[in-house]
Amino acid sequence: MTSTISIFLMQYVVAFANHQTGDTTIWLRSGVFGLWSSATTAAGSITFQRFQGTLKYLVNSRTDERISLAALVMPAASFGLLSFPIAFLMAVLTQTGHSNLSWAIVGNMVGLWCGAVIMDLFISSFFVLTRNALVYEGLVTIPILVLSGLFGTPAIFRPLIAIGQWIIPIAAPVNRLLNNGSNFLWVQFITSSVLWIVLAWRLSGRLIQTYRKQGVL
Repeated sequence: MTSTISIFLMQYVVAFANHQTGDTTIWLRSGVFGLWSSATTAAGSITFQRFQGTLKYLVNSRTDERISLAALVMPAASFGLLSFPIAFLMAVLTQTGHSNLSWAIVGNMVGLWCGAVIMDLFISSFFVLTRNALVYEGLVTIPILVLSGLFGTPAIFRPLIAIGQWIIPIAAPVNRLLNNGSNFLWVQFITSSVLWIVLAWRLSGRLIQTYRKQGVL
């Protein structure tokens, strides 16, 4: 959870210098960043199992192969939910804005976790296609974070962010968490989630088919 604490402290320094420590998005943005950091770690779990040589045993079992692959990803992604309590505790300790905590916010956190897990299922399968996944991780994750609106919505990026809400599952929860008064974009969230689920299902199926034909991943 060091990523959560580090991004919080960076924001706190800027907010303190500008006398804006009452900003309630500081802890929320830190939590989002921490959860996504755990999600990217989870995305490399399948590749790591292949490196260990245990992946072939996981997919060759009585359990459906896709369930086995999902079981590798979900624990690390779920661990990212701890980033929000840590960020909230940091806000309390530093006396920054944290009065916006509500059940609606908690619900959006769960929505963010669901979106992150859905994306992990596809990204982790995609990473299996190359042994240099960690090299390309930044090329994949940074554009996703920009298009999801995590770094704000500057005028130059607003058209891209509007499009990103239809294709990135975490965009709708991020928009709701960081923009007070905005509504949860249910249609965009469901559309993007279905898109990534279909992609993850097709790609994982292709990997399993290749394994059955060639005996290797």
